Amino acid sequence: MTDNELRLLMSNDMNKGSEALYQQYSQYIYAIIFRILRDCGSHEDVEDCFAETFAEIVRRFENIQGDALKSYIGKAAQNRALNYRTSLRKKLKNTVPLEMTEEPLTENMQEIQEKKAKQQYLLQKIKELEEPDATIIIQKYYFDRTMREIAEMTGLKPHTAQVRCGRALKRLRKEMEQWR
Repeated sequence: MTDNELRLLMSNDMNKGSEALYQQYSQYIYAIIFRILRDCGSHEDVEDCFAETFAEIVRRFENIQGDALKSYIGKAAQNRALNYRTSLRKKLKNTVPLEMTEEPLTENMQEIQEKKAKQQYLLQKIKELEEPDATIIIQKYYFDRTMREIAEMTGLKPHTAQVRCGRALKRLRKEMEQWR
């Protein structure tokens, strides 16, 4: 299928167009992402990055100009994978190998259980937030994304995403007062 046929199909029927786009470019996208993430990411990381990349390409498909569809797709996959790799490396830098950690003392077990319960309660409260607030909080604090990236994911302006994040945090702080 040519790029023009693909563009026509995408404009007529987004679902069929997305399937055709997937059939034509999924291996290409996956290969680029795998090459970049193979040294620092797991199979799940590659899959997650692929899903995010493909969704972004479909979402922005109407804005792709000219005959350079393959080069746009390749560059989008490369940029997303490089950002993902940076995020993964930040997380790896902040981790300590298991053999270097001390075994927790029995006295600390209660503290550990309380902390775990607090984390589970917080995650539950985040899930109860309305969208896109829950997505903003999870992407910002669990996946270390920037507001610009989050705004692109949610279709909001960066300032709007920042304001919604602040309001959601205020609601979460109020919900978490019992743990203080």
